[in-house]
Amino acid sequence: MPIKKNKTKIILISLFLLALALVIFIIYTSQFTSFGYRATAPLRNFVNVGSSVYINKGYKNGMDTAASIANEAKNRVKNYFGEIKSSPTVIICDDEETIKKLGGDHDTSTVVFLKAYSYIVLSPEYLNVDILAHELTHAEVHSRVYNGKLFYEQLMPVWFDEGVALQNDYREQYSGAAWSEATNNGSEITDISAISGFDTFYTGEPKSQRYNYVISKHELGNWISKNGKQALLGLLEKINQGSLFDSVYYNT
Repeated sequence: MPIKKNKTKIILISLFLLALALVIFIIYTSQFTSFGYRATAPLRNFVNVGSSVYINKGYKNGMDTAASIANEAKNRVKNYFGEIKSSPTVIICDDEETIKKLGGDHDTSTVVFLKAYSYIVLSPEYLNVDILAHELTHAEVHSRVYNGKLFYEQLMPVWFDEGVALQNDYREQYSGAAWSEATNNGSEITDISAISGFDTFYTGEPKSQRYNYVISKHELGNWISKNGKQALLGLLEKINQGSLFDSVYYNT
């Protein structure tokens, strides 16, 4: 009997310590990591203006205008894909200290656990339809590629992820004219495979990074023009089902 009681006591202590560790992990993540802060934004000093769009209380740049931009950007992405499968949280904030805690002012953070959970942060400086549509497209691509996956692994090159997002980003700095200027009308263009990784795409001076965006948009635009929008949607589905990116993209 004493042995059985000791085993029960050990089990109870182990469960308590496990629960305590989980609580500490949750508190640490939510308070001291940018992703945790984003994920708990709905529980913080933010107002839900509809469709998972949150704006900090006391926002001084016009809540109605911000909500309108968010709706327009979402409609652009919906029209492009035909339907929306993602459900990202959009966080719009003009408080500098809070933006620091959120870890960015115009980007998307995505974590994968059985599906993609995306959190988009925008400050007023970057709050426009093009940038938000760009980030929402990232969320949509991630949702389609990572649905059902247990954890994140890089299943597509960064240039592809950015290239798709740029199809809904109409800023002049990524236009066809910008591509012609950056590549000397295509005569000086980097092999797209050279910017497949995070460490190669997001590197260098702003000018070289913009070049990576420009050639990615052009590459994807040409591929979609040749193969059609449905081929893009099919590619995302095939990657989700286990096909290797290169075998689908280059053999379509």
